[in-house]
Amino acid sequence: MSIEKIDIEEMGNFFNLRADGYEDHMKNTVKSFDKYYELISHPMKYTKERISILDLGCGTGLEIEYILKKAPNAEITCIDLSKGMLNILEKKYKDNKNQINIINESYLEYPFNKCKYDYIFSVMTMHHFLYDEKLNLYKKIKQSLKTNGMYIEGDYVVDEEHEEFCLERREALLKDIKYDKSKIYHIDIPFSFKTQKKLFKEAGFNDFNMVFSQGEHQIYTVK
Repeated sequence: MSIEKIDIEEMGNFFNLRADGYEDHMKNTVKSFDKYYELISHPMKYTKERISILDLGCGTGLEIEYILKKAPNAEITCIDLSKGMLNILEKKYKDNKNQINIINESYLEYPFNKCKYDYIFSVMTMHHFLYDEKLNLYKKIKQSLKTNGMYIEGDYVVDEEHEEFCLERREALLKDIKYDKSKIYHIDIPFSFKTQKKLFKEAGFNDFNMVFSQGEHQIYTVK
């Protein structure tokens, strides 16, 4: 496969520029869109308790509608780099403003409290990071979950050959620019199912379950 030349953008700016059209883009990109986002919350137990939830890379909050159906009184912390995306989320869920805490930061750097969350979610956001970055993040997620807490991830998952291509493509693209290593750039590097399972095991998770798999779109839970 040849390396396609693309303009590389800083992550927050990339999504700020595309915030208004993001949801339409996802509807055209994610197979079985409505089912996919509904199944993100499927592993949750219904409760009226004020449980604590963390949503990493929340974007415009596509999954929050379904999370609130399973936990209508949940306190949800939403973290995203894009202010434009968060502005849309805030408007969409203005009736739930007392439940939703919005943080405009990188979740790679933002400190999570230990043993705080009943559920942590990430949807279509983890495929931008290298192995060690994801491993450190998964370890942080593991520490932030309560004893019986659950991490739920929905993302692109590819075969091992395509995973290798994406990593080589990233290196080739970054060679062409003078990039700031302190910044996060928008380059897709989805991993294989095998790599994901290895990462979760190294991070200390033992219970792995597949919730949904269709093409490159998968949802899984770990404890």
